[in-house]
Amino acid sequence: MIYTHAQNSMLLSDALERAYSHTILNASHPLSVGYGIKVVGRGLRRAALATGHFMADVINAQAEARSRDQRYSRTPW
Repeated sequence: MIYTHAQNSMLLSDALERAYSHTILNASHPLSVGYGIKVVGRGLRRAALATGHFMADVINAQAEARSRDQRYSRTPW
């Protein structure tokens, strides 16, 4: 086991690490590549939707500012 000097890293003894990995490997449901791809796909979809909503909010805020003041420019100074 390689110990790091990070303050928040959790260190396990060799016996505890073996028991933990043994439990993970013998779990009742095997790891699935398809399931992993599905999880990653869901995460990417949520990130894309959040980015799209953020961009729409920025565009709407600029349009509102432009309608309030015809001298509006995109430069912040």
